[in-house]
Amino acid sequence: MGNEMKEHLLKAARDLMDKGGINALSMRTLGNLAGFSRTALYRHFENKESLLAAIVAENFSQLEEIINQAEEPGKTPGQALSILLTAFYEFGIRHPDHYRLMFSTRWDETRHPEIKQAAKSMFAKTAALVSGAARPGLSPEIPVQKTAVLFAFIHGMVELHLSGHNEVSKGLDDAQPLIDLLIESMLG
Repeated sequence: MGNEMKEHLLKAARDLMDKGGINALSMRTLGNLAGFSRTALYRHFENKESLLAAIVAENFSQLEEIINQAEEPGKTPGQALSILLTAFYEFGIRHPDHYRLMFSTRWDETRHPEIKQAAKSMFAKTAALVSGAARPGLSPEIPVQKTAVLFAFIHGMVELHLSGHNEVSKGLDDAQPLIDLLIESMLG
């Protein structure tokens, strides 16, 4: 029963964020919406920060599942990277507050080590895809650097879109051709 309650609260919190942003999410509003007393709510989440941290961890799990699907047999590393970056972009566009909470918030590693671990895991899996596509004989740090470039690129694309700087005249209106071009130039 406890896990079901927690899942219910997380879903309600996600819905509140999706409708009104992070500022629309308060423990009081969440309790009222979910039909929980304050005592019941605080049994699952110490405070708003711990609630937001749980949402971020859940978001990383969703993105990691996409990485796992991208790694399915029959896909080239380039195809897998395209799937992954496209998923990041689409997630950021559909859920801007979630995305910014994940990537623009500095989480205290001692209080929320699961977030740091999830981000590291995602980076490592992406670096493994890049490494799998690398030419033999490259130094080991090259795939890590290329992975950093891929993440910087996709974060930049999301932020440009969210801030309204995705003009057609600059070629920023459609992320997919840019994603594919970057991957081709990095792996080719």
